[in-house]
Amino acid sequence: MEYKKLLIQQQTYNGSTYTNVGQVVDTQTAFHVVCQEFPFKYLPETKDLPKRDWYDEDGEDVYIPTDGLRFKAYEMEVKFLYVGSQDQMKNELKSFIDFICGKNTSGSPLLAVYDEYTQTGRRGVYVTEVGNELLTYDDSNGKYVNGSFVSDVIGVFKVKFRVTDPVYSVQYSNGALS
Repeated sequence: MEYKKLLIQQQTYNGSTYTNVGQVVDTQTAFHVVCQEFPFKYLPETKDLPKRDWYDEDGEDVYIPTDGLRFKAYEMEVKFLYVGSQDQMKNELKSFIDFICGKNTSGSPLLAVYDEYTQTGRRGVYVTEVGNELLTYDDSNGKYVNGSFVSDVIGVFKVKFRVTDPVYSVQYSNGALS
């Protein structure tokens, strides 16, 4: 099965316009981190509609905007896998977490994210929590490299994100997120 990329680009937002910061990053190539579960919602919960409840009438008088319903921001818990060397795991995971939190040089904590597997992407995404539990396993399918046995390490960890723009669909084309 072919690996499907998780692509992330840092952004800024001035209240009306999103601006890309830096390049689109393939998390597997840059940090040896792949996505196991990224539970985007196609349409999240609707915002409350203005209404009046007349005591002398049945039901309620609800205003539904002519341009459609509005949707609430939402949180999602994402499960990531680290597949790389045990020697590099600490540094690569730290670099990945710094990147998604905007702590890298000239970084921004606001993200555009695109999952190639589900072909779903959102903008206005930021980290709310990085799980402190890391489950690691030694891969029993190691190999000999230059006379030494080397096995990949698999680490599983979770990150919670907040999606502030729940309906804009980020697209990936020619190496760019838009």
